[in-house]
Amino acid sequence: MGQRRILMVGTSFQTQGGITSVVRSYSDYGAFDAWGVNYLATYEKPAKLTQLRVMSAALWRIFWLLAFGKVSLVHMHSASRGSFWRKSIVAAMAWVFRVPYVFHVHSGEFPVFYGECGTLGKSWIRWILRHAGRVVALTGHWQRTIQSIEPAARITLVGNPVHVPAQLPPMREAAKTILFLGRMQIKKGIFDLVNAIPAVLARVPDAHFVLAGDGELEAVKQLVAKLGVEHAVEFTGWVDGAAKQKLLERADLFVLPSYFEALPVGLLEAMSTGIPIVSTAVGGIPDFISNEVDGMLIEPGDVEKLASAMVTVLSDRSARAAMREHAFQRVGREYSFDAVMSQLQQIYVELGEPVGAIVPKRA
Repeated sequence: MGQRRILMVGTSFQTQGGITSVVRSYSDYGAFDAWGVNYLATYEKPAKLTQLRVMSAALWRIFWLLAFGKVSLVHMHSASRGSFWRKSIVAAMAWVFRVPYVFHVHSGEFPVFYGECGTLGKSWIRWILRHAGRVVALTGHWQRTIQSIEPAARITLVGNPVHVPAQLPPMREAAKTILFLGRMQIKKGIFDLVNAIPAVLARVPDAHFVLAGDGELEAVKQLVAKLGVEHAVEFTGWVDGAAKQKLLERADLFVLPSYFEALPVGLLEAMSTGIPIVSTAVGGIPDFISNEVDGMLIEPGDVEKLASAMVTVLSDRSARAAMREHAFQRVGREYSFDAVMSQLQQIYVELGEPVGAIVPKRA
């Protein structure tokens, strides 16, 4: 029958987004090689024909692997809505073939999605969660949320891993560069951030805003022009890899004023790079950022307080130094690759996969 392997299911590595970032980091770290992971994508891009082609090919391949006993464990990474429905089919297939599965929930909108569903949809969601060998939640908040949806779900916490350097990078004396990194859409708070720029410039005239990402780019640019702040704003488009790291190294402040979040990789990367955070107290964010300790948290949609928080971090050197130190220590303890991959390894072992330690491909 040949060697049985772990089958991991998620988005294509060519897709932009949080799931891709997390799964690619597993591969880069060496987990796929060390643990014999076979990775299949069920989603590539929003075009309908492409979705149908990718999903059909993936389902056929998954059926073949399960039917011929090539899989001993399935680990699927799911967001909400279409992502959940696709992964739920895979989960059901694994259940039919009596192969344990791990259902890894990444979405900050999962309870909203659940509330949108009718009676049958909610029953199906609960069934998928209940029959999982493990449901992975990203933070304590999401563990409690998922448990309230399906009390019988066996939930384990596993954070998103980030590379943490041995030492905190030095802090620049003057702070003026503010970085937004993510999809430019209403729910990420990008319009709130742009609307706060004039108030920040009134207090910190040399502030410079770097807006990196895709999405509603033209609408954001139009708002920037309307407010007359083009001189203070730089658009980079979507960045990843080395280009993203360069932006992080330039930044003095990382801002993510989202309305929904699970466990944003961008915030963790900023913390590991020694960048102070201004974000919102939504989803799992308060589980790893304590207000005025690891960063500053406001309520989503409060443009005035958003501007005030940015000014405080840029202007108060001692507060900035303390927050970046606390954040760096916290991310090192809780979200380093050693910490996170050890948690994932424990899940696999408990479900019958004799996986061992990983020899990292890179530090």
